[in-house]
Amino acid sequence: MKQNYRKTLRALHRDLGYLFVGLICIYSISGIVLNLKKDGKDPAYNEIIIEDTLSKNLSPRDFEQVWNDLYSNQVSLNRIIQGEGQYKLFLDGGSGSYNMKNGALKCTYYQEITSLKMINAIHYNSGKRFTWMANVFAGSMLFLALSGAVVLKGKKGFKRRGVWLVSVGFLVPFLWYFLS
Repeated sequence: MKQNYRKTLRALHRDLGYLFVGLICIYSISGIVLNLKKDGKDPAYNEIIIEDTLSKNLSPRDFEQVWNDLYSNQVSLNRIIQGEGQYKLFLDGGSGSYNMKNGALKCTYYQEITSLKMINAIHYNSGKRFTWMANVFAGSMLFLALSGAVVLKGKKGFKRRGVWLVSVGFLVPFLWYFLS
């Protein structure tokens, strides 16, 4: 009976492990990317800056023509709002300004990195679309951790070696929390 229990446990552990390789990779890559986030910038987007000097005193219509000639292949210009001595520019995924007096153009827009955006959406559970999947995954990770701890027997099993390694695995994060 005990042997059959270990055989079943080993088979479940193996098959669930294979089943969740994709999600493990998604959560791992996304977690690493999010941990490397700097200055609150979302790593799923590339920040692109356009700085140029254009002709001075362009009318909105002339500015739009120059934009279409030079930058429309990069980003679309949605709207121009004329202010005192400058234009506020609204782009797809960004904004900018054009100084009429000196011709200075400065724009910033963001291009989505589709693969990172998708895995971050799964990790963040945006729109709560992945709640059920995340809960099944979390339960499976708990099962994999516990079954993996007890599936081996003997001197390399949980009672001899595993209990110490599991203890260290719990202790290190708590120590790090209190010491950092």
